[in-house]
Amino acid sequence: AYTNRLNAIYHTYHAEGIRFEALFSNPVSTDTAITGFIQKYHFEVPCRLDTGGSQARAFGVTVTPEVVLYDERRQQILYQGRIDNLYERVGQRRQVVTSFELEAALFAVTHHKPVPIPRTQAVGCLLPLSKS
Repeated sequence: AYTNRLNAIYHTYHAEGIRFEALFSNPVSTDTAITGFIQKYHFEVPCRLDTGGSQARAFGVTVTPEVVLYDERRQQILYQGRIDNLYERVGQRRQVVTSFELEAALFAVTHHKPVPIPRTQAVGCLLPLSKS
């Protein structure tokens, strides 16, 4: 549901110097499955396997999709949560998206302003991550 929106966001903000990476943290994900996903959905965001879900655990990501806007220089999370409010709850899609938190956060960062809403609750499927 989000591939086209994420492609558009990627093209806009990658040009502004923001680095993007889509992590596949589900233990059943494979490089072959990721390649198939990229081809099937024409997904343009760079992707990689998060073997063992270590990166997801490090950021406290619990569902997919969940985004993290991370300032590597300051080692600080600037925004974490949902992409927008397309989904009210799992399986319940809104007719009209009215809140675009990821884009608002990216706009703020690229204009050297504070992120207006630094944390939201992501809505999606739980990631089956082990605790190790």
